[in-house]
Amino acid sequence: MKPRSLSCPCLDRAVAPHYERAMEIIVPTVEHVPLLAPLMRATYTETFGHLYPPADLASFLDSSYAPAQLASELSDPRNYWQLVLDDTGSPAGYLECVPARLPHPELRPDRDGEIQRLYLLKRHQGTGLGRTLMERALNHLGERYGNAPQWLNVWSGNLHAQAFYRRFGFEKVGEYVLPVGETLDDEFIFRRVP
Repeated sequence: MKPRSLSCPCLDRAVAPHYERAMEIIVPTVEHVPLLAPLMRATYTETFGHLYPPADLASFLDSSYAPAQLASELSDPRNYWQLVLDDTGSPAGYLECVPARLPHPELRPDRDGEIQRLYLLKRHQGTGLGRTLMERALNHLGERYGNAPQWLNVWSGNLHAQAFYRRFGFEKVGEYVLPVGETLDDEFIFRRVP
């Protein structure tokens, strides 16, 4: 089954003047794992790779972005995915929303949604694609979960991402520790109430 193709409003030249040719946002399926897995590893490494010893990074990437793990996440009907393809058909970024599961006492997994991942390759950042994916995430969460709280996590040192999320109404409401191999990351929990 061919994935449904969606137009990308980020291509309005006033919003993203860097793009002269069309990009495409699709709903990926299990058949896209060979495109998604390397993209996910690349975006995570571009963003956070410098923080970890090589063994810790490799362990995290191997467990989090293993093809079988991704196939399972893509097959779960509760999850919402968007995959950005550039003008050559190569993956440029992605979004994944899931039922919320962050460790916060006010979170209710049966009621709340979470933006689990929103990543773009660095060369596509600052073009409006991140805003487009965030708008799609918020629309999805609103449609699926109504006025329930919307959640995400962000590394405590990623000030740029924190500012981006705050522009959409998210606020810090908690913290937790995320193991990346043997390294323990301080993560912030952000929440938005529509």
